[in-house]
Amino acid sequence: MPLRLPLHTDRLEIRPFVLADQAAMQAIYDDPEVMRHITGGGDPRGWVATYVRDQRERGFTFWAVIERATGEMIGEAGIAPFDSGSRLELGYLLRRDRWGVGLATEAARAILDAAFDDLGAPEVMAVVDEGNGASLNVLHKLGFRDVGRRTREGVRQHVLRIRPADRRRARAGDEREGTR
Repeated sequence: MPLRLPLHTDRLEIRPFVLADQAAMQAIYDDPEVMRHITGGGDPRGWVATYVRDQRERGFTFWAVIERATGEMIGEAGIAPFDSGSRLELGYLLRRDRWGVGLATEAARAILDAAFDDLGAPEVMAVVDEGNGASLNVLHKLGFRDVGRRTREGVRQHVLRIRPADRRRARAGDEREGTR
């Protein structure tokens, strides 16, 4: 089944990038604090064009994250092949002024739903720098489990995985705590 876009959450719209989005994203990419934990991505000036191409060619990629209340582009989130293989990897980055209010969790949850429900992924991977505790917390909250460590570009990273059963357990925990 193809991925249905755009994705909508209470506060976000997640839609395919268009080339006109490049200027708004470049302002986000130019923030060194936002990019501090992004490794292996090459030059961000070409990322939006790559995302447009990847969406057309394979049907999934990283997408524009739009704040519904303001209509502003606040970042990107999506899935890509994990280490160029057949498994999927979740990733996201948001404007710094939108950190700490649950938007990364909200975007990632919607993308996981699409990966499992629409694409039928048996698992989704994620990689987080050891110094990025906030992102690690987001992934653990969603049900990701640590499966190892690696070093990329001289940076130690956590490698995490989530399977459908992990997602169900995390949601059940959210419902018990009244936090969803």
